[in-house]
Amino acid sequence: MSSQPTSGDQFTSVSAAGSVVISDKGATLQRVIISGTYVGSVAFYDSATVAGTAGTNLIYTAVLPGLNLNQSVDIHVYGRIGLVYAALGTPVLTFTWS
Repeated sequence: MSSQPTSGDQFTSVSAAGSVVISDKGATLQRVIISGTYVGSVAFYDSATVAGTAGTNLIYTAVLPGLNLNQSVDIHVYGRIGLVYAALGTPVLTFTWS
């Protein structure tokens, strides 16, 4: 029996600086949800490894100002190789992907 892809959106929370592989195969960044007062940024890359965080692989950057935004942003960007995020500062956000 072959494994089937997970259906529907997944969600991941970012609460510290660092780089994390979300998917090592094609994945779609669906939505970024910013719900608080934090300073930093979270960049998303089309890559299957954390070594792939070069500028040419950048697909979206969420900059988190020191304001209370309480908003969500629909992105719908496909990472054909995979999906990695790199967080700087004191980022706190949630994003959905599939």
